[in-house]
Amino acid sequence: MGIPVVFIHGMWCNPTHLTRLDELFRARTYDTHRPALPHHTREPGQAEAVGALSLNEYVQSVKDYITAQGFTHPPVLVGHSMGGLVAQRLAAQLPTAALVLLTPASPAGINAIRPRVMLWSLPLLSRPAFWKRPHQLSAEQARRYAVNGLHVTQQEKIINSLVYESGRVLSEIAFWWADRGKATRVDPAKVQCPVYVLSAGRDSLTPTAVVKKVAARYRNATYRHWPERSHWVIDDIDTEDMVHEIDGWLRPILQRLNRVHMPLPKVDRAS
Repeated sequence: MGIPVVFIHGMWCNPTHLTRLDELFRARTYDTHRPALPHHTREPGQAEAVGALSLNEYVQSVKDYITAQGFTHPPVLVGHSMGGLVAQRLAAQLPTAALVLLTPASPAGINAIRPRVMLWSLPLLSRPAFWKRPHQLSAEQARRYAVNGLHVTQQEKIINSLVYESGRVLSEIAFWWADRGKATRVDPAKVQCPVYVLSAGRDSLTPTAVVKKVAARYRNATYRHWPERSHWVIDDIDTEDMVHEIDGWLRPILQRLNRVHMPLPKVDRAS
């Protein structure tokens, strides 16, 4: 069995959107896992069920999943977009071999509301009581801001598979300074593993300027910028080359970890 890799999907997404990443990592002998965040599968009542969930519940759900696997080796956490924020929080709580953040959402303390972000977020943030309601990108918004740069056939397939997202989570990320639950707060000193952070030049959901600030938070961070890619780095023309680079970065880290590997400590599920 290979080193465990846990993929965490982003906003409006579900584990099927990580299929290509999963296949590419499995081909490199990793033991891959794709848990679904709560109420992120296409099913009756999905919008109502997800509408008021907190990022805290997303984090706890993945934490419970990881704990239940009984891994004998600390996992690699790979988070895309909002999943990158969930991964940052988990890396501050759990033994983690390495943290890979692909166009990640930013934690508390970083202003994510930039002009490019306002183009897609303002219609959502302007709705009455948006923080208690589910939301979804329109097809046009998705084409312009989430899957821009992909072939139109692939765009339509992705758009038709997106799910509703929690308004509360959007509020916690956008207005972290007003969130009493501190759902997006991450103590960078507690993230002790190596961190790989990737930004994309044509990304309007998590712009380069924001992602650079995420990378700057971690002393063990390696930063990589792809100027011609959009937010959907999880399945575009450069995804295989990206995974090849990440694998090259990971191998020496995992080899060093194996040389000094000790049994994993028990994790308090309630912490």
